[in-house]
Amino acid sequence: MLHNSLRMLAPGATWLDPTNGCFLYSRAPLSARKGLRQRAGARRFVSYGKEARSIVRSSLSSNCCCSRRVCFAVALMLCAMLATPVVEAEVFLPRPLGDPAIAISANAASKWQDGAYEVWHLSGGCSLAQGDNVVTAGEAIVWIDPPEPDSPDQVHKVLVYAEPETGRAVTLTHRSNAVSQAEQTVPQWFGRWRTGPGVAWSIVQQSPPPAAAPAIYTRASAQLQASATQATAAMAAPVRPTANSSPVQQVQFEQYNQPLVAPPGPEVPNALGVRKVRIVPRSDVGTQYDLRQTPSGEAAVTISGGVQVIIEGLKSDKLPTELGSVDVIDIQADRIVAWSAGSLMLGTFEQRNDVPLEIYMEGNIVFRQGDRTVYADRMYYDVRRNVGTIINAELLTPLSNLKGVDYAGLVRLKANVIEQLDASRFVAHDALLTASRLEVPSFHLGSGTITFENSQRPKIDPYTGTQAVNPVTLEPEYESTSFAQSRGNVVYLSNFPIFYWPTLATDLEKPSYYVSNLRVRNDRIYGFQTLVDLDVWQVLGMRNKPPGVDWDVSLDYLNKRGFGYGTTVEYSRDSFFDILGPTSGLLDAWFVDDKGVDNLGFGRRTIAPEETFRGRVFWNHRQKFADGLLEGWTSQAEIGWISDRTFLEQYYEQEWDERKDQLTGVRLKKVRDNWSLGIEANGQLNGFVTQTQWLPRFDHYMLGQDLANESVTWSSHTSLAYANQNIAGTPSDPTLAGQFALLPWEQTSTGDRIDGKGERLLTRHQLAMPLNFEPFKVVPYATGELGHWGADLEGNSLDRAYYQLGMKASIPFWTANPAIQDPVFNLNGLAHKVVFDVEASYSDSNRDMTELPMYDELDDDVFDDIRRRLFYSPFGGPLANTYFDPTTSPTTIDRKFDPRYYLLRTNTQGLVTSPAMEVADDLSLVRMGMRHRLQTKRGTPGQQHIVDWLTFDSNVTWFPNDGRDNYGSDFGLADYDLRWHLGDRFTLLSDGAADFFGDGLRTISAGMLMNRPSRGNMYLGYRTLRGPFTADVLTATLNYRMGPKWVASASAVIDFSEAGNIGQSLTFSRIGESLIVSVGANIDESKDNVGFNLLIEPRFLPSLNLTKSTGIDIPPVGAGGLE
Repeated sequence: MLHNSLRMLAPGATWLDPTNGCFLYSRAPLSARKGLRQRAGARRFVSYGKEARSIVRSSLSSNCCCSRRVCFAVALMLCAMLATPVVEAEVFLPRPLGDPAIAISANAASKWQDGAYEVWHLSGGCSLAQGDNVVTAGEAIVWIDPPEPDSPDQVHKVLVYAEPETGRAVTLTHRSNAVSQAEQTVPQWFGRWRTGPGVAWSIVQQSPPPAAAPAIYTRASAQLQASATQATAAMAAPVRPTANSSPVQQVQFEQYNQPLVAPPGPEVPNALGVRKVRIVPRSDVGTQYDLRQTPSGEAAVTISGGVQVIIEGLKSDKLPTELGSVDVIDIQADRIVAWSAGSLMLGTFEQRNDVPLEIYMEGNIVFRQGDRTVYADRMYYDVRRNVGTIINAELLTPLSNLKGVDYAGLVRLKANVIEQLDASRFVAHDALLTASRLEVPSFHLGSGTITFENSQRPKIDPYTGTQAVNPVTLEPEYESTSFAQSRGNVVYLSNFPIFYWPTLATDLEKPSYYVSNLRVRNDRIYGFQTLVDLDVWQVLGMRNKPPGVDWDVSLDYLNKRGFGYGTTVEYSRDSFFDILGPTSGLLDAWFVDDKGVDNLGFGRRTIAPEETFRGRVFWNHRQKFADGLLEGWTSQAEIGWISDRTFLEQYYEQEWDERKDQLTGVRLKKVRDNWSLGIEANGQLNGFVTQTQWLPRFDHYMLGQDLANESVTWSSHTSLAYANQNIAGTPSDPTLAGQFALLPWEQTSTGDRIDGKGERLLTRHQLAMPLNFEPFKVVPYATGELGHWGADLEGNSLDRAYYQLGMKASIPFWTANPAIQDPVFNLNGLAHKVVFDVEASYSDSNRDMTELPMYDELDDDVFDDIRRRLFYSPFGGPLANTYFDPTTSPTTIDRKFDPRYYLLRTNTQGLVTSPAMEVADDLSLVRMGMRHRLQTKRGTPGQQHIVDWLTFDSNVTWFPNDGRDNYGSDFGLADYDLRWHLGDRFTLLSDGAADFFGDGLRTISAGMLMNRPSRGNMYLGYRTLRGPFTADVLTATLNYRMGPKWVASASAVIDFSEAGNIGQSLTFSRIGESLIVSVGANIDESKDNVGFNLLIEPRFLPSLNLTKSTGIDIPPVGAGGLE
């Protein structure tokens, strides 16, 4: 075994037998020598070095400028080191025994903080003394690194750079006894001292920190840099002067002393940094070790039986980087071999960072650096150069956040061999990359070669400005960013290859390996569907993708419709095309060559599309400018192009139902204190909907401006605009054309479409006078408006004057009874707070609002589409041809159901911020309301907090002129909202609204909501509706986590009146170790559609579809360790 291992030794290698203390030096390969026999005593350590040749060659390949040097056969590895030139020893002051206190005096000084270091600038009569040593200078820079507060026994480290006064020199003095001393003068001096007691200061005048660093600080930093790159001698113990020796001697370099002037030498990174090394047993079981020196002067130690090595570095971010790096390495292994040019010992000792320290490990290796962890069988690591080779390795590193979401899981890199090229770069051979912790993961990326970069930096606590500490483990916390680049990639699902691509580059913010989303569906509308989203950056193998930009491409196949394709770009950045300012946006484009027909629901199940090539382009952009002429302004831009009127409703139904209209335009807005200014322009790209083009529009708002020493407040809105309103075109499909009618505000008196072009100039102001009549608060107010429209419905100009006079008042009541205690109702005391309020107003306008177009749209496009169909049966029911009459010219809507009058009755015209400025007319009303809060305390003893136990809000309006304003009924617009929180997870709900005139809407609902985020939630509710329509709808939803691996979701909606069954859905989701697979079915009675769905999504995505759809919190893979 030894003989085979020795074949791998290169010529000139050295062999050490730690058992027998035998050295062997070979000038030729040992395999060529005859008669070499294995000694029994060598067997124990030969196993340390199996495959060491590949380890060493891998290390040498990354650092090619190394000379041949001594190699230990105890690990059978070659250690490359730079040949160190011999530096002639310089003159030093002897290090005092005991590291006594340092006395520093000067005529003037200033102090500032650089990270962990205190920096002093001394000038005039500078004296620095420690024991028998004294340095006298004219000016100096002193860095002081005090010990940690929890380690007062540690020493202070002091770095000194001194310069003389003009025409003089720096004086070094050593007193060997009371009558004898030695002196030397030098042009400048740099040294390192250490002291246990600390520093005693004597400063005549101390000034504040300077605005800019003094010139000497630049020279001191340069000297620090020069000495760092030149100091390569080993550290030695302090030398004491003898009776026959000169007090100022030529000695070896001490641990904290450097030569005054040194010849140029090779660059050594972090040369002046100091690392602390601690070698201790891994457990209470005893260890065996052998410590010796090699002929080249290196120290070597062999330890078995379990060992832990902890290496700590020192750094101040604001000092030169030569002072070291913030890093902690924690190594645990069964056996190690370590060697160094400096001293090695068990326990704790210090070394400079430029001193070579190399470690070979075997057996149950755990290697931690920051929050990165490596598990391996064998490993070689060069501490000075941060390079190494790992055999049978696993590297685990966390992702700090994904898209701003804290991510608790880990990224795992597993390989036969991992080479560490530096502190952050790794190359893995025959590797897999996954977030799974299983030996054979269910979803992973396999590659021939993966280059993995993981950079770490201390996580800063925003409250203290220092490195954050884990509150449980008390370990320092780090933030990680990871990047992987690989070739010959195969994506595996349950160890079965499903996708191949030659290259991959990803920053692991989306560790989904090409496929961002995969859905398989089948239904009667689209047929069999396969929907795939691919990550463009990964597919293109782009290493330097723009930060904060996600780009996906969609490749979809719909059996009954055609092949669809599109792209989605989402971004959140600090700038946009070199324009500074936080920026966010979304671009979504998708197209299909449609060969089918649209099914939009009952009565519209076979609609021929107006276009065969269909799609949409949607872009929404927002940026707040950080500098330049527009600093403080916010820009908003939007593009909303849709190919035809039914595309969005068919392919993006939820977006059509719930989101705002898609417009095209740009807006600039600035908000400061209580005012804002907006400038915008819009264009219409979709001629099948009614939209207003503002070319342009200016809006100025001012709210709550104090007048007359807070006795009066002033609010205003001024708008100057040119409007061009395009009315929706008639559908080409006969079914839709038969259900299309122009709305009253879209047509002239002859039934034609309005021209809708003209200026709109208006200004609305309100003065309010808050009065305090305890316990009442009363606010009388007056609102007035002047407006001009260049074109009314008939195309004529119109001027309007409008005013409103009113008063608001409120009075609060409250009572509390801490004696009310009830465990059944979760009561720990009860407080009742109620506010009664009233508002009375009188409004008058010289023009009727029905004369005006609705330039400010009343509703979104989806509601306009529904309202047009109310003119026709069967959709319109009792409203068709009665309250909505398409036979008149123009078409008419009964005022009871006209949205303009409903908005008027709610008194929006009393607001300067009204969303529809055209809605203002004669009105008198008194609005009364009350708001109840019943509150109790919940929480653990000593940490109780106030919560709402029951809330109840209610309002009703009295119309003095009921014939004009409320269709003959004195009261209307009644509503209430009740929420009874019996527990933190259980709530009873009810709400209702009513108008009391004939055929007015009356609705009431009741339901219960139960929610446990980690377990599930349930809602069961019933709503009844009376008026022109009748409905009794039961809604039930259930999301339940049946166990660690399964989630069930079910929903049903049934109308017990005319509509009958509306729809149901059922989904089962299996939570795998890496993937979530959801299988479900749904029924849509309106569309006569039955669908089946299969969704596969990686579990480590920052935002899971399963969590969004069910509300059940699914932790990322690996958050709880191995599952």
